[in-house]
Amino acid sequence: MRLVLGFSVSVGVGLAPYLGKLKVPLFTPMLSLIPESVQGVALPLSAASMGLVAVLVQWYGSQQMQQKRLSAWFGRSVAICVGALVLLAAIEMIAVVRVDIPAVDGVVSFAVGPSHPNLPPCVGLSRQECIKSKLTLEEAKIDSYFGETTTNITKLSLVLVYVTFMSMFGVMVGLMMVSQQQRTAGS
Repeated sequence: MRLVLGFSVSVGVGLAPYLGKLKVPLFTPMLSLIPESVQGVALPLSAASMGLVAVLVQWYGSQQMQQKRLSAWFGRSVAICVGALVLLAAIEMIAVVRVDIPAVDGVVSFAVGPSHPNLPPCVGLSRQECIKSKLTLEEAKIDSYFGETTTNITKLSLVLVYVTFMSMFGVMVGLMMVSQQQRTAGS
């Protein structure tokens, strides 16, 4: 029963960032950092990864691990989680372009990679202005202009780092639960 509950909670936590699609007031979802074209891949992989993490944490938790070992695992998980968050922020700032769409009061983001080809029709324009005025928000044209390999590597990097961050967050929550359960059982 605990395994099923742990699995269900972790998958729910994995899906929680997606709730931003529901426009919860004052809540910007973590998933909004990922361009919409990649979200269809990032979300199911993140949910599957969180489910796997839940099962593994429950399994290792049932093995009555020593508190010292749990602490070491927690420390490593925190380090990996922080590293993934920093890497996600770096990729987002360097390789993703956000384009304001005033007509719909929204923003669209595209994974284009860290460089700008600076070729016609976008010579002298910023990446954002190039996409907005010359490439017409059409993903195929954007991928073609910035290089399909570059954009695909950027998308893959975003997905892998996002899934790593979410998974490590799940590991930390799971380890906290296991530690608490063991303390309660020991009392």
